[in-house]
Amino acid sequence: MGNLEEQLKVSKSRDYQVVKANELIQKTRYSLTVQEQKTLAYVISMIKPTDKVLQEYEFNIQHFCKVCEIDYKSGGNYAYVKKTLKSLRDKSFWIELEDGTETLCSWVNKVWCNKRSGKARIRLDDDLAKYLIGLSKQFTQYELINTLPMKSQYSFRIYELMKSYAFARQKIFDLEDLKKKLMAETYDRYFDFRRKVLDVAMEEINRYTDLEVSYEPLKHGRKVVEIMFFIKKRDSYEKWEANNRGIEDMTGMNRKERVTGQMNLYDFMDE
Repeated sequence: MGNLEEQLKVSKSRDYQVVKANELIQKTRYSLTVQEQKTLAYVISMIKPTDKVLQEYEFNIQHFCKVCEIDYKSGGNYAYVKKTLKSLRDKSFWIELEDGTETLCSWVNKVWCNKRSGKARIRLDDDLAKYLIGLSKQFTQYELINTLPMKSQYSFRIYELMKSYAFARQKIFDLEDLKKKLMAETYDRYFDFRRKVLDVAMEEINRYTDLEVSYEPLKHGRKVVEIMFFIKKRDSYEKWEANNRGIEDMTGMNRKERVTGQMNLYDFMDE
């Protein structure tokens, strides 16, 4: 069986919770590949609520590849993970401070990789500590599994934004500001931005995550100037259905069996 099976095993084996201050989501501008975003979220999910400072977070490379849908049987997983971690180490992001000043920060301070042990160790940049440690208010929390099937970097980014505004149920973005936030200014025409960014993100978010999101373009005359997003939290049943779409074909279970637990999916997979 394929990636969906691995995702479900991951969901069973550990509760991967990603917790970020809203500022780190709403006030930032950056461009990371979808795999870089998954890697960063994976590391952030390793932060413990009891941590007082950022630690050096160590993980097994093979397990990481299983979680983040990297072909860990190909033999090239070590080189791929090493390349991804180096890329994260080399990239930075802009964050807007309370006084309106933008400051340039790094994601990662240092990376260690050991091919012999099959493990990697990563230390996030100290500037991230206040956005990841000891959060008690104005933060966003989500399950890593919601993002694992995503193929678009914009889907991941927009999902985090929508999650951070989910309490308000809707959010209006200036179109150009949204493009800057996503680092998607190359899409000059709204038609291209809608097709390559918004529509792809809506399809993946609505298919895989705990949110149901739609949008409406707002015009000034004939020109689209703003995007209004409508955000709805799914209930547990709807979320389960979204995360497990396609399971019926794989296991032969119908909707009622999957929801009521008449057949244990995990027992099926472990056979």
